[in-house]
Amino acid sequence: MATLQLHSNPAVLKSSQIDSWFGAFGLGIGGDSPSAEEMRLSMSWRVTEPLRSLRARERLRALRSGTLRLPQTQNNTNALALARQALLQRLKAVAPHLLTAQNSRQIDELSLEHLLGALIETVHTTDDHARLWLLTIAISGCFPDQAQILGMARDIHGVDGPSAVARILHHCGVWTSRYQSHLRTIEMVTDVPLAFCDFTARFGFNSGIQRVTRQTLSFWRTLGDFRLAAVTSDGTSLRTLDEEETTRVLDWSGDDDANRDDIDDTIDHSTSVLVVPWNTTVFVPEAPLGHGTNALIAMARFSPNRTVAIGYDTIPVSGGHFVHRGLTLIFVSYLSMIKYFDEVVCISQATADEFIGFNEALVAQGLTGPRVSTVVLPLEPIPSDRSIDEPAESSLPTVLSVSSNEPRKNQLSVVYASELLWREGLKFNLVLLGGRGDRLFTDVPDAVAALRAKGRTVELRRDVDEAGLAEAYRRARFSIFVSLQEGYGLPIAESLAVGTPAITTDYGSTAEIAAGGGCVTVDPRDDLAIAAAMRELLTSDETISRLKTEISTRVDSTWGDYATVLWDTMTASKGSK
Repeated sequence: MATLQLHSNPAVLKSSQIDSWFGAFGLGIGGDSPSAEEMRLSMSWRVTEPLRSLRARERLRALRSGTLRLPQTQNNTNALALARQALLQRLKAVAPHLLTAQNSRQIDELSLEHLLGALIETVHTTDDHARLWLLTIAISGCFPDQAQILGMARDIHGVDGPSAVARILHHCGVWTSRYQSHLRTIEMVTDVPLAFCDFTARFGFNSGIQRVTRQTLSFWRTLGDFRLAAVTSDGTSLRTLDEEETTRVLDWSGDDDANRDDIDDTIDHSTSVLVVPWNTTVFVPEAPLGHGTNALIAMARFSPNRTVAIGYDTIPVSGGHFVHRGLTLIFVSYLSMIKYFDEVVCISQATADEFIGFNEALVAQGLTGPRVSTVVLPLEPIPSDRSIDEPAESSLPTVLSVSSNEPRKNQLSVVYASELLWREGLKFNLVLLGGRGDRLFTDVPDAVAALRAKGRTVELRRDVDEAGLAEAYRRARFSIFVSLQEGYGLPIAESLAVGTPAITTDYGSTAEIAAGGGCVTVDPRDDLAIAAAMRELLTSDETISRLKTEISTRVDSTWGDYATVLWDTMTASKGSK
């Protein structure tokens, strides 16, 4: 690291230089602004966000043309003071990590101009992409993407100190003007793992990935300290979570309607507190699809953080015909991030094989890809405080299918196999339970409606809470999950965890689960085989008894076991790339 120079630093800026640079932000926000906190709470600040974005584009054009001037008004003076205060906070936060060892008092005594000049000088002279990444966040209030880091590094290479200052400020100014990020502050995370949980924090949706994220992070609280992070609304940076979002991740209640509703995603994060990891482990237990991916890619590629993700599957690419093409395109950005990660912990061996194949394809790009390991998901009942009464002896047996309504889940085959058995005279209830899935795929609800019109005992239910889902598994005679491709097969695990036998696919990750006992496996592409398996479990109490005995002798892990293994992985080699 370069030595911090308090005097005669050739890169020390003048106050007028910084004020002119701040002119790119157009800080005339109107009215007195005594504090950044009051601005955060101001309704007008949030309502005028679209107008500020438009003005930012206008200022960006003026900045590039060199015609920008800073109006000298009282309002601008107040706003300028707030912007300078926020910039100084960000610079002081990163200074201990970019400069040689200096006591905090010495850094605190530096003016904004001296500190900014010293930081730019040391990053310029060390020619280090990691330090440039951190400095860019401090100056611009945004996480940079790959193009910004590479472009800035090329632009400042081989130039003198004053030229480097001007060029770095120009690059960062464009970024700040575009996203109006000049009032953001930052919090460095260096001594504990940082967990990325954006979608899980913002939405009450609780499908497989969100369930894994919530169960893991909730248990982590018993093991040690860690921080949570989501993405700013502009997708550029990691930010802290508010109280409601934290509750949605760590204390999510499936029977709380307030936690299940979609969240307003138009919140203005222009004054957010950013979370900046440095020399620590960044853990990504969910699959970011598009939103914030560019920031995570640059962080994984350039920062000194160790990056670890849970690998669920590569289905949007390897089985793209099963999903909407838009999801396939978005998933490519996820894989573009994963190729720079240090490790992917897969939820099944079948998923690990997919990521190993992905790594083999990266050889053509001169990359090795992440280290691939496997920690199989646990079998543990869904927590429920609701008491479950035994069904009446005369009630029909229930066949339960839990999954979203989408082609890959193959529920239409289950519906058709059920109709074959109803035609034979068998009597049973078929309950299809889960999310809507692709809204363009209406085959399953259409088929259910047609069968109900004929008097068939079939029910399609969505948005069932945790207690209702647990009750459904326990009441069922058996469950059926014959998906065509899965990263794991959580409905099978949840069924076995409460002692309910299951019919499932005879290959891939679901076959791995079935190998432990309690399941009948079938070819999911063979309707007659599915119907035969259902017939056997509907008519043979002996088969049901045998499968329940197999379930009772299984040796499976718990969510506590799973979370502990991941915690050990996170903390074993913190921050070592």
